[in-house]
Amino acid sequence: MTEQSQKRGEQTRQAIIQAAHDLFVQQGYHGTSMRQIARNAGTALGGLYNHFASKEEVFQAVFLEYHPYREVIPAILAAPAETIEQFAQDTIRRMLKAIHGQPEFLNLMFIEVVEFKNIHTQQLFITLMPQLTQILQNVIKLNGDRLRPIPAPMLLRVYFGQFFGYFLTEIILAAQAPAEFREGAVDYFVDIFLHGVLRENIAAEAT
Repeated sequence: MTEQSQKRGEQTRQAIIQAAHDLFVQQGYHGTSMRQIARNAGTALGGLYNHFASKEEVFQAVFLEYHPYREVIPAILAAPAETIEQFAQDTIRRMLKAIHGQPEFLNLMFIEVVEFKNIHTQQLFITLMPQLTQILQNVIKLNGDRLRPIPAPMLLRVYFGQFFGYFLTEIILAAQAPAEFREGAVDYFVDIFLHGVLRENIAAEAT
């Protein structure tokens, strides 16, 4: 295969992914056919099958191409880790900035959860977990004397759980919620992650 043919093939593949993304977001997974994807991508149906064996393969490619991890992981890596407070504050703000640029990803996530029972998310998590754990281990190394002995994977689970809780409640509820629901929300999320909600935790930190 010549370099020109490879370039043309990659352009066709990207056109298919773009067309499929737009259709999945607008019509859902079951409402979208391979024929529609091919037509919107400007290729023949046979050409589509040269790149993807099934609609599920197309969705997997779309899901990975548009997943915000591509922006979130570099954002986490760029966050300073001198103190746990600084890392938590900076990381959540960087992640929110990255994920806000892809509001339609939530549509793909619902397809992933309902239609595919999170299989692609689980595969991606397995791939990313060692890198994420190493990032957190670096933070723990610098702040270990201040942290309770909680396993790094559990800290990741709680932190990302709070982050996605923040993101989902902002998308779904914030527009109709009272001002107190939104004002200083990031600071509150980080503070509650670090100190909990009980007064004695704050007092213990101060002593």
